[in-house]
Order: sequence, then structure tokens, then C-alpha cells
Amino acid sequence: MTFIIAIQLNDSIIITADNKKIVLKETGDIQFDTTKITKIYSWDQGIITGTGESYVVRRSIEFFKKLAHSDIAKLPQCLDISRKIRELEVGTDYFQIENTKLLCSRYSEQGAQLYTIQSFEKSQPYELSPLKPMDIVIWLFHPNIETISEDLKNLYTDLKDYAEFSNKIDWINYYLNRLAPIYQKQSQVDSLMSQSFDMFFQTKDEYIFGHVPNTQNTGLKFKKISSNFGSI
Repeated sequence: MTFIIAIQLNDSIIITADNKKIVLKETGDIQFDTTKITKIYSWDQGIITGTGESYVVRRSIEFFKKLAHSDIAKLPQCLDISRKIRELEVGTDYFQIENTKLLCSRYSEQGAQLYTIQSFEKSQPYELSPLKPMDIVIWLFHPNIETISEDLKNLYTDLKDYAEFSNKIDWINYYLNRLAPIYQKQSQVDSLMSQSFDMFFQTKDEYIFGHVPNTQNTGLKFKKISSNFGSI
């Protein structure tokens, strides 16, 4: 499973996702991959990420790009087809496969917009739903969030739009120093996630993508934006 925090602001979005890979083998066993991977995939309007079974997520994105021609309205259908193919391979009634869901971003007139693609009942179709401004989505596997509950409350209370910052560096540092401790603390409780994570910040016409090893003992402080900053 994947630990994802997604923030929908009025004029921008922020997404972070951990780097641990979990694979469901044909025998039904869960396999841990020691290789750190990125779970954030780009498309021409933003990114797509997801939680659940990695094969289902990856194939959904492949179908979206190659067969659906990046039509976001067809992303729920791509996820449904991907899940059904995976169930043919390993069988049904696997929680990790059944609960796979996607998160997608794209540019908008206001800045950037996040969408969830998920189904709340197995018998119901997947739905594409936009997040509301100043909202946070947290997807995780381990139900115990006691160690990060206060950090999550503070994150929600401290939400600020990109326009409130004097420059991009301050915007990045402001949020990373609230997100990094959450990943550090929760990874000590949940063995299915890593403390390292990838970050994605998207504004009206630009984005910032990067990796945070998250091994520091003090606050993070970015001093300049690397070449990862640009238009998608």
C-alpha cells in the first residue's frame, strides 16, 4: 500500500507519496521490494498516483495514456479494466486489489485541480470526483494514526494558498517542514511505507517535482529550485 497526502488549495495543489513497493504475488503472498520507487507518474496536464496494488495502478495509467488518449473522463474506466485484468491473473477478493484507487491532477483556470478516482462499494463503478478547495486527502494502510494526529491537525489548520507566499522557495519549505515529520513518524508504525517520499507542487502553469530522503534530524530548507521546475 502507499502513504499519500494530497492538498487542494485555492490556486495550487501539493502531493506527496512514499517510495516503498509492495507486490501481490500469484500465490497471494505480499512481497516487499527493497528498491525505492517513485509512485508519481506524469501526464501532459499533471500527475497520477494511487494506492493499492502497484500493477493495477501502473496498468491503469498505461491504458489512460495509450488507449484513452489522456481523456481524464475515461480514467475511471481504465482503472476498472486494470483491476479486472489483475483479478484474472491472481484471483478475486484480494483487499489490496479491490481497494486500489487513483489521484490525478491537472491544470485549471484557478491554478491546479485534484481528482480522486475510487469506488466505495465493489458493486459500484469508479467515480471521478474533484477535491474541494482547502481540503486534504490522506490515503494510508495502517489504521493507527495516533502518532501523527496532531501533525495532521496542524497541517490542516495552517493551510495557505501559493499566492500568500512571496516566492516559490518559501512555499516549498513551508509545506515540506510540515509533511516530512508525518512521514518519519508514521513509517515507524507502518512497515508498508517508507519515510522517504516524492513531492509534487503544481500551480497554474508550472510544477515542482523532487525526492526527499527524509533522514534529516532538523528542518528542511531548500535554497534554490533545481531543473525539476518547469512546465509539464
